[in-house]
Amino acid sequence: MENIYDSMISAVREHWKANNNAYPQRFELTQSTFDGLLADRRLVNETMNYPLNLKNGYEKEFLGVPVAVSPEGNAMVALDGTRVQLSV
Repeated sequence: MENIYDSMISAVREHWKANNNAYPQRFELTQSTFDGLLADRRLVNETMNYPLNLKNGYEKEFLGVPVAVSPEGNAMVALDGTRVQLSV
């Protein structure tokens, strides 16, 4: 089973390939998925002894793509507005 981190990375890479390296509009994640992503990112940073700069709002973007909490499910919103479902 794929995790959200890998799914988001794969979605961005595919979007770049299909759209001449253009970024998607945003990621939309459910609250529980968003919380899990933040926990995973914190764990990786703490394990590597890399301090997070919480003032910079790192949780509001992923690979330069804005992240929003949405009840509609886990998806990447492509440049053209198409919702691409993410595997969790």
